[in-house]
Amino acid sequence: MKHIDSANNPLLKTLRRLAHPRKRTPQFLLEGRKLVDAAIDSGIEIDAIVVSSAYPETNLANVDSVEIVVVQDALFRQISTLESPEGILAIATRPRSPSPVSGLVAVASGIQDPGNLGAIARVVEASGANGLVVLKGSADPFGPKALRGSMGSLLRVPVCETADMSPLHAFSKAAIVPRSGDDFRTVSFKAPLALVFGGESAGLDDATLSQCGARISIPMHGNVESLNVATAAALILYEATRHE
Repeated sequence: MKHIDSANNPLLKTLRRLAHPRKRTPQFLLEGRKLVDAAIDSGIEIDAIVVSSAYPETNLANVDSVEIVVVQDALFRQISTLESPEGILAIATRPRSPSPVSGLVAVASGIQDPGNLGAIARVVEASGANGLVVLKGSADPFGPKALRGSMGSLLRVPVCETADMSPLHAFSKAAIVPRSGDDFRTVSFKAPLALVFGGESAGLDDATLSQCGARISIPMHGNVESLNVATAAALILYEATRHE
């Protein structure tokens, strides 16, 4: 194992940059044992595993095929983005972005909250949908907050990052809108189908709406303007997969 005790070490500078990314990069950070294990189990390419000097060596049994770097505990805590660091993180390579080919997929259009994006990925996996398409203008699906919000789902479901909806040319497209769409409980969901979810405040822009052949809504009572996008995704994706 390699040991690092200097704050000026190049690896620590890389870790700090990945912990607070300003843009998408070929590498990304995994923090906590759950995400590290999920990445290994999913076949994500792990470049290095970094542990605190206080992390129990006995817990490294199933990660011995990857380079392990031990960092002095105080330095590790400076890097960590968690209030209670677990003592382990990893640098991974962003996986290849596959194009959807069939089935049911969720599309994130302008979803800038990484926690919501991660939660949608969890719904995609849990409901049995076939993948997540992330359009330009949405949060980075491999950013630290999105990964934590997904509880590992973003490492397991196919994630297609794309500038526009051109990879979905073979799919029917349905826009999820707050009001005036077809009641999601009466829709006949037929694959291949892409369900397009908009951002938290602005919703879907006109250009995106124009590419969708249908509009679907969740009926709401009272003065509620809209549901949280992850909640809407849960309701509609479970209903859609029930029809498959």
